[in-house]
Amino acid sequence: MPFVGMHMSTELLRRESGAKEVPGGDVEEQMETIEEQANRQPPRSDMVLVFPYKTRSMVRWGEAQLEEEARALPPPTDKERHQMETWQAKRTSVLHALSDSGLILFCYYSRDRDEIFVRLAADDSHIRTVAEMKRYKLELKPQYFGAFAEYRSDYPGRRELHYADRCIVSHIYKMHIEAPSGSEELYPQTNAIFRTADRIRLIDHIVQSMDHNCAGVDIGQIMHDGELLHYFPLHENWKLTQMDQDWVRCFVTGSGIDKVRDYFGERIALYFLFMSHLNKWLLIPASVGVLLTIVELFFHTPDNFSAIFLCVGMGFWTIFFVHFWRRKAAVHALKWGTLGMGNQLEPTRPEFRGTSSRINPVTGRRDRYYPWSDRIWNVMLSVSVLTVALIVLIFAVMVFMALRHVFSSKISRVWFQILNAIAVECLNTVFTWVAKKLTDHENHRAYSEYQNYFLAKTVIFKFVNCYISLYYIAFFKDQRMLFNMGMRCVNGDCMGDLGSQLAVFILIRLTLQNFIELGLPWLKQYIRDYREQRSFNTSFMGPSPLTVMPDLSAAERQSKKEDYDVYEDMDEVLILYGYTTLFVVACPWVPLVALVSSILECFLDQKKLILLFRRPYPHAAASNEPWDTAFDIFGVIAMITNTACIVFSSNAFQGIGHAHKALMFLFIEHSIIFGRLIVGFFFPAVPQSVKRMQMRQAVIVHRHLNLGGDEDDHETRANAMMTTQTPAPFIHDADDEEDDDGYGS
Repeated sequence: MPFVGMHMSTELLRRESGAKEVPGGDVEEQMETIEEQANRQPPRSDMVLVFPYKTRSMVRWGEAQLEEEARALPPPTDKERHQMETWQAKRTSVLHALSDSGLILFCYYSRDRDEIFVRLAADDSHIRTVAEMKRYKLELKPQYFGAFAEYRSDYPGRRELHYADRCIVSHIYKMHIEAPSGSEELYPQTNAIFRTADRIRLIDHIVQSMDHNCAGVDIGQIMHDGELLHYFPLHENWKLTQMDQDWVRCFVTGSGIDKVRDYFGERIALYFLFMSHLNKWLLIPASVGVLLTIVELFFHTPDNFSAIFLCVGMGFWTIFFVHFWRRKAAVHALKWGTLGMGNQLEPTRPEFRGTSSRINPVTGRRDRYYPWSDRIWNVMLSVSVLTVALIVLIFAVMVFMALRHVFSSKISRVWFQILNAIAVECLNTVFTWVAKKLTDHENHRAYSEYQNYFLAKTVIFKFVNCYISLYYIAFFKDQRMLFNMGMRCVNGDCMGDLGSQLAVFILIRLTLQNFIELGLPWLKQYIRDYREQRSFNTSFMGPSPLTVMPDLSAAERQSKKEDYDVYEDMDEVLILYGYTTLFVVACPWVPLVALVSSILECFLDQKKLILLFRRPYPHAAASNEPWDTAFDIFGVIAMITNTACIVFSSNAFQGIGHAHKALMFLFIEHSIIFGRLIVGFFFPAVPQSVKRMQMRQAVIVHRHLNLGGDEDDHETRANAMMTTQTPAPFIHDADDEEDDDGYGS
């Protein structure tokens, strides 16, 4: 393929900077050097940068101008030439900085020669130096309780002290064997203490940090300026194949969650760990729900004697679900070394627009700045839009309910319920787009801040949009006036009417959402591939049927994929959780459908991660916050809603006055909350065993990383305390110090 080139970093830098090759000295020495470099196996590339090279593939530019001229490509316009020269200058400076930082660069053109791919790698010694400088924490061996300690290299000691200060600690770090089955490398390598996720984080630190031996490249700024297209880690296909084959253990039951954590990082691993926790906890309400559905068939309504038991049981379930999830997350956070992790410095979002620049008080480097005094007006605009949207939404739902009442004799209520469910899903999609635009307009610097504001808008709107119809049917429809029309539940049974609408809601959502979730990424990828092939045929060979498009490189194939965001999946699960718990007394079989949907969601999510998305950056995390708080709030609201349904809307307390119903409601609700407090006292969110193990790990780390080691650890003490023989103390005949007359005599 003459239009695809591959160069080492020094060659590309020399060509772009216009420098001439300096003639070497002795020919034999040059040949030996070349042979030595050829025999040396380069380290694996972990990160990729994609720079723009040409404004479009159908333009003549760069070192292949003669070849492109032969294909009758036109020369660039003045504007295009200026743009490409600007890209070249910035690209050259970035590559110089990366090369000077000690990274190994593999640069090559894309297939269409409109982009330059730069694969980044670092040798073992460089990784170790940066890890020690950064005080990067690594996992210790199991005999050290699996603690995490900052990396330190072995210190041989000083000769003048007879090596009494030597410190040998390399043996305490856990070795990770990362090789496919059947490989010849199924034994620890010299750099086996670093997982691929560790190498990705350390290389990213080298790229972006201003520390010694680092490049100090502001990735967010150059992506914001359009001088860098993509920056992402590379996939490892054999690991993806292993997780895909073992998807039930890795993504559904959670027994193989360590593989997910080692590959995708703690943040994504915690999401799938949460899904496994949800799957296990749904087994009991799903089983009970099936039995209660059989009881409902005999009574022809969910409003029977079993409803109150289901209400109390699901009340405790929703209250305890998140609490015990936090305990489970704490156990795994300790195991993964993220428990108690403080706030981390986040990179600036590429979409962040700074109105001015300032010296960052944390990093000390100049970066973009947007004052809060300007952002507050954007936030107020978002609040105003959200308020107006909620008012219009409530009015629209009331009009829809009135139309359903007017046409109830002509059109079946099932069609209205289906139309209502479809309208809810469409409004969710529309407002998600509106909320994203509003949050973009607020111009937040960090990803976490952006997601918190985005989450607040979408959760409030979707809660009202998804559940307001159900609340109206449960508490306000029967024997009420709406637009001067008397409203009645179907057959006078509001619980049955509520259950049928809830069933339509959840079935329509699962059908549409799963189809869109898997079909939309496939459609986008198909359109991109079609445009890529069409551009290639037009640019290089013409529309000849004999044209064979060469394969893309692995990095270029991955660059065509989408970025994965766990926010969208957590948002789907939260809405499903609300449908499952808020009105479960009206539809007892919903937990079974939710269990099947949750397992299907795990399957679809892992397929998206493995096949349709780029490898995400392995972010460290100790919990799923702020989602844990959102699920906890939904659980409390579900407990209150189900209790209110039983007390005020069912026939269980039909002969009791409103005052007594209110007292009964408060009694049930306070009893469940009191049960939560008792359980929280005896089973805290962070288990006592986790706290004790955390303290033991701190002692172990201090003991073995600061000379000496344990008395029973003969290996550490032999390595760390190996010194010359200490002479015996000399005993004098008398005390040489002068006596203090008048004191103590």
